[in-house]
Amino acid sequence: MNRRDFVKDALFGAAAIWCPCLFPDRDPLERFLDFQHDIPHPAQLRYPDLAQYEEAKHPLFAGRFDEALKTLIPAVKERPGVVPYVIATIYLRKERYTEGIPYALQACRDTPDDIRYRWMLRTLTLHAGQPDSSIPKEFRLKVPPSSPSAFHFRDVTDASGTLRLALGRGAAWGDFDNDGYEDIIVGAERAPFCLFRNRGDGTFQDVADKMGLTDPVGLGCYAAQFIDYCNDGFQDIFLTSNGWGGGGRLFLFHNEGGKRFVDVTESAGLAVPVNAFGSSWADYDNDGRVDLAVATGIIDPEGGDRIRLYHNEGNGKFREVGEQAGLTQKARWISLTWGDYDADGRQDLLATSYDAGPFLFRNLGNGHFEDVSVRAGIRTQIAAYTPVFLDYDNDGNLDLFVCTYPGGDLTVKDMIEAKMRSAAVPAQRQLLFRNNGDGTFRNVTEEAGIIGWYGGMSTQAGDFDNDGFDEITIGTGNPELDWAEPKPLFHNDGKGHFTDIAESAGLIHFGMLHGTTLADYDDSGNLSLFGSFGGFYWGTRETSRLYRNLGSGNNSLEIRLVGTRSNRDAIGAKVSAIAGQRRIFKWVNGGNGFGCNNSRIVHLGLGREKQMNELQIDWPSGLRQSFQSISAGQRIEIVEGKGSLRSLIKFHPGLIRP
Repeated sequence: MNRRDFVKDALFGAAAIWCPCLFPDRDPLERFLDFQHDIPHPAQLRYPDLAQYEEAKHPLFAGRFDEALKTLIPAVKERPGVVPYVIATIYLRKERYTEGIPYALQACRDTPDDIRYRWMLRTLTLHAGQPDSSIPKEFRLKVPPSSPSAFHFRDVTDASGTLRLALGRGAAWGDFDNDGYEDIIVGAERAPFCLFRNRGDGTFQDVADKMGLTDPVGLGCYAAQFIDYCNDGFQDIFLTSNGWGGGGRLFLFHNEGGKRFVDVTESAGLAVPVNAFGSSWADYDNDGRVDLAVATGIIDPEGGDRIRLYHNEGNGKFREVGEQAGLTQKARWISLTWGDYDADGRQDLLATSYDAGPFLFRNLGNGHFEDVSVRAGIRTQIAAYTPVFLDYDNDGNLDLFVCTYPGGDLTVKDMIEAKMRSAAVPAQRQLLFRNNGDGTFRNVTEEAGIIGWYGGMSTQAGDFDNDGFDEITIGTGNPELDWAEPKPLFHNDGKGHFTDIAESAGLIHFGMLHGTTLADYDDSGNLSLFGSFGGFYWGTRETSRLYRNLGSGNNSLEIRLVGTRSNRDAIGAKVSAIAGQRRIFKWVNGGNGFGCNNSRIVHLGLGREKQMNELQIDWPSGLRQSFQSISAGQRIEIVEGKGSLRSLIKFHPGLIRP
């Protein structure tokens, strides 16, 4: 990816104004491109960090926006078009959208034919909460309309207290203090961890410091997940760093009864340095304890590295067994997720690599894995980013979706022009594979309607409208400062076809989204979405967002599973339910997307059905349990091996539980 387009193109004119003030004895463009020309090249550093290297050279990458505005605003007439566009971009990055609109409008007037300027005007206008119709007619773009949505998101970030400005990375939902409310762990690069405790009234409080979540190294993190690795009934916290930058490590914090967290990384055997990206948990050997897989190698362009597999020894310690387990394939791994795609009772591993595409490793049941990517029909060289398992057609077989990132020298203009079209060339498509039920998959991306161009960086799947079929959302972005790409949300019509409803559903955001995670945090019976936003450079820090789902009017049932013979989190459990004339399938997952995890409370959309006729649980231990005639509109708890279930709460759609 070309991270200097904005400097070389849009800022050429700006540099001639701004940089002479800083270095009057040098050529303007040279002064800008070599802002600090004597810093070491990242290859000369022990821990290469391309972002900080380029930030040291380019002041806008480093977020020196106020300094830039002082020089650029008075000189807006000296470089028509480009300088007002740069100013508009700065206000976009500062999230002061209304102030940027006049400058984007001026850029359009100066250069009416530049589609980037009109796109920036539209982006700022929508972010400012103003309608597209408020844009002068001559500068409006004919963007394909969003399909209608049966549900709507409301941005409740400010009211909920979940606002955080950072280079957002992974995020996860989980109830760390067992008070019945889902909390949020949020990661960020080069910033402290953030733990939002759910107060139960619609608001959250950051208690990370109070709870002992600290990063002595100061790298921040990428993956961020809740996991009860020791089966004591309390959610522990696992994080990774520093995928792109180098010098990374893992973090494991043990939950001391919901009162505080203790860093046990070293005693758990996870302190060996590793440049980690995404991660996922599952009990791959069915011993009742969750194990850990970690993606590595992204910063190594010469063949990458192998996946790390840490076996849970059951005594608070982990042992790295990836190589002996057969996970020897080297690549620039981005992320991974577990799922039993062949229904043999063993968790298989789906991994995505930036240089070699997706891989599927089948669990042979003897502690070893086999690369079945070609045989299964999922091999492609498309730059893969983040994976999820889902059963989008409710046939009882796990399908898979891989968010991809188009390679090559991408430009903002390319992205915008693609958004104006309704199709894309195959190499730019995402990847949806339907499980054939015989160990193979078929690429159904095009026939499913997911054909647009997306700079995909994260993905997640969940039933937002409670019709029994999962939607798919993609977090998009690019390191360029003026990159403003909308977030698609593909609605599943239940017949194998998806349409983008993001704008109609209220998911209007053009920022850079890495971590997405879903939960019914307000006990409404609807899945809401938390986004951990932020880009590559310090100047692309963004505010995290919480989008509350106001519902569609459909009914739902939620199930909290508690393992006894199986792992406590019930990761790997399969839930099948009969409601009316159809069956719905869900699985408990241990991490997907950009090193995230959704709430592990199983969410079943039932449409207009008011009762579930039959509910079946297939536990990882092999135990099968069945229950009949369960009313919708509630969250229940099922403990492995117990013949009765317990009602936890009744849903209050549209209300926050007091």
